[in-house]
Amino acid sequence: MMSYFLLKLIHILSATIMIGTGFGSAFYLYFTYKKTQASTVKDVLRFVILADKIFTLPSVFIQLATGWMLANLMSMLFTVWFWVVLSVSAAVLGCWIKAAFIQISLHEIISEENSIGPKFHKLMNQWFYLGIVSFLGAIYLYYLMVYKPFLIR
Repeated sequence: MMSYFLLKLIHILSATIMIGTGFGSAFYLYFTYKKTQASTVKDVLRFVILADKIFTLPSVFIQLATGWMLANLMSMLFTVWFWVVLSVSAAVLGCWIKAAFIQISLHEIISEENSIGPKFHKLMNQWFYLGIVSFLGAIYLYYLMVYKPFLIR
């Protein structure tokens, strides 16, 4: 069995990688998109998709696994806090998955059309707002990790 402190370190590092990669990728994609140069947006989209595959996706799985193990070690499984964390995590994950598929669609559109048209703009708006919800949810998860409110069993 892994020690509590090692699990906690892995959990914190994976959370940092997950939110840092997500926020950084979103920052670069959004501001590149605002420049409206299709070839540059296409390149950045390719790197954002790659970053999600090699950094964000593994971090999501590590978060779920280490979070479950930590909650178990602290006898917090199935508390109100646990269900709130699980619910918020599911919402954040749902937004992230939807945004990841939108990124793939955006890359396909810009690769085929070689321009940024109305369809691209519409999907980009959806991606942007999903990102806001996902980011705020992730910040709330940090709050729940640190302060652990709702500890009613």
